[in-house]
Amino acid sequence: MDRKVELYHTAFEDKPAHVANWTFSELKYGNYSDKRLAEVVYSASQNIDESWSKETLGKEYRSTSVGDYVKVDGVAYYVANMGFTKNPVNKHGEEIV
Repeated sequence: MDRKVELYHTAFEDKPAHVANWTFSELKYGNYSDKRLAEVVYSASQNIDESWSKETLGKEYRSTSVGDYVKVDGVAYYVANMGFTKNPVNKHGEEIV
């Protein structure tokens, strides 16, 4: 079964904005943990030398930042100040519990 991953930007938006979807083949990524898939999407959604989204999505999006989240098979993982957490984070990347 393929793994479904969704990216949402929330750090600078008034409400969560769905940005993109990824599908990861179980054959290639089957042994990846949810957090590892979130890391792959985080890395892929950075504007380093050029827009990460313009060519593939036809629209330019900002880089994924602290406070945004990635859903892996329906489970949200928030970008924290260091890694990912299942709890929402504040603007400093600290968990809100």
